[in-house]
Amino acid sequence: MRKIILITAITAIAATSLFAADKSARDILNKAYQYVGSMDKYAFTAVIIDDEMQDGKTTEKYKHTAVVKVDRPGKLRIDTTGTVKNRSNYLNEGSFTMIDHGHNYYGQIKTPKTIDASLDVLFEKFGIRAPLAQLIYSGMDRKVKFRTSKYFGTKNVGGVECDYVAFKNGTRELHAWIATGDAPLVKSYSIIDTSTDSSSRINTSVTWNTNANISDSDFVFVAPKGSSKISVNRAK
Repeated sequence: MRKIILITAITAIAATSLFAADKSARDILNKAYQYVGSMDKYAFTAVIIDDEMQDGKTTEKYKHTAVVKVDRPGKLRIDTTGTVKNRSNYLNEGSFTMIDHGHNYYGQIKTPKTIDASLDVLFEKFGIRAPLAQLIYSGMDRKVKFRTSKYFGTKNVGGVECDYVAFKNGTRELHAWIATGDAPLVKSYSIIDTSTDSSSRINTSVTWNTNANISDSDFVFVAPKGSSKISVNRAK
């Protein structure tokens, strides 16, 4: 009996070591994106800090907070406040509106009915960027491409055990901390640009609300009093 127990224990340890060695950073990221894509209605708050490294010291340039609401297939809202931004974006089943609250002007664009197709149009035809798009797309696992990847094991992020993975493509690096377990949500990530001597880093921490109280009225834009509508031109 003792011999059987010993053999079982050794087998279990070997299996655990093999699993750890074989753990793929790309698989972990893909599962995180697939999990986000499987959720029909959710919200999250992201704190985004843009840092720059100069003379060995990190300097904070910008800080923003974005509150995001998603209701698939065609509704999205992003409210961003911070150092230089005070904006809201509304996507409501084929109608995209962006408003700058500081200047009190807004623009509107006709888009496809779904979030994914709308984001494609906004990015490719109008040059409008959304730094949190990877947490909004339903098929991000099919879009992202990296040349190299690495798994660094597990780390504690705000009391949550996370897989730490990193990816590199040219002069850009992505470091991500993704919750382990059945809900592999991205808890934090950093995007590093190493193309210059003063490497810039955008750090984002994410707080998820997968049971958010979201209603249709959240995605309805009503022009504030005194606001002005402006035209939105396609990118050249």
